[in-house]
Amino acid sequence: MRKPMRLAVAAGAAVVGLAFAGPAVAAYNPTLIAISTNNAPGRPTTMILAHTQEAIDDPTAKDTIYAPPGYGVTLTQPAGTKIGDVSARLILRGAGNAEVDVEGEVIADNPALHPSDPCAPGIHQAVWKLNITVAGTPLTVYLYVDTVTTAPETAFASAKLQLCLAGPIGTPAGAQLLFAIFDVNGVFSNPASTTDRIWRATFTPYTPGAPTPNAAGTMEGQALVPGRVSLSLSVKRLKHRVVILQGRLLIDGQPFRGATVELFVPGKAKPVAKPKTSRTGRYSVRKRIKKPTRYHAEVLFIGVLASCPATGIPGVPQGCKTATVSFIAVTKNVLARPRR
Repeated sequence: MRKPMRLAVAAGAAVVGLAFAGPAVAAYNPTLIAISTNNAPGRPTTMILAHTQEAIDDPTAKDTIYAPPGYGVTLTQPAGTKIGDVSARLILRGAGNAEVDVEGEVIADNPALHPSDPCAPGIHQAVWKLNITVAGTPLTVYLYVDTVTTAPETAFASAKLQLCLAGPIGTPAGAQLLFAIFDVNGVFSNPASTTDRIWRATFTPYTPGAPTPNAAGTMEGQALVPGRVSLSLSVKRLKHRVVILQGRLLIDGQPFRGATVELFVPGKAKPVAKPKTSRTGRYSVRKRIKKPTRYHAEVLFIGVLASCPATGIPGVPQGCKTATVSFIAVTKNVLARPRR
């Protein structure tokens, strides 16, 4: 299985395709993506979180991301601990609208050093630093993280992450975020149930051409993480050294159609086959092999939902406008033996 950050990088490629597919619209419609590397109830999981938007959108001033109820949350990492990695794509408004990709790390900081940061004033249970370099200039974005213990947020959240972004005014080369994706390790444990989990985010834009947040433009995005994800892989041996690699993808117990299944051989970075699942969730591919060979299968799916799956957060001016569904599934290795 690919490591969490390699999965995050692969997810980032899918995010790019999702964010910029189809015609751009003159509106503010950021999207939240949430992917769990492990869906087992009650088990620790690495979360991959992403924000995407169109180049035509107003720049984003602030994101607040909410983990659904039921998640276990550990926020005791010592300052200096690496939480994860971050990748982002920026458009440089001051450099001919050139697009650049940047990478960095997510590092735990000392919350006592941030009692009055304008983005989220007050002492927080955890503060994380996203360290990147833009146009040769180091830039740090802080995330303020807390468990949720009071209403009304307890109705839809167990924890929240707040971060503020500088708009084109005041950033190196006038940088505006197009997408950012980061993985969070050692923090979250899955809910005990197998019901679907709905992550939420509120996005506040800047007023166009000004460094002033436009509170009235705040909207919500939702990201559905399925509670049950099942991917199988088996081998059928035919004559003349031909084998059929086959399996099935089930989401919440139902066949899932149209997902690309990547088949890997241990030690090889690129997949050796990429079949799609049928309407029954099944996939298969023929391979001719000369010697016993191990394979495993992986699915990384990121899709857009036609509507928000849950009632929106009360009081958000523009309501819920975007929604996604995403998941990762990985099988164990299976051994394929050639038959003469």
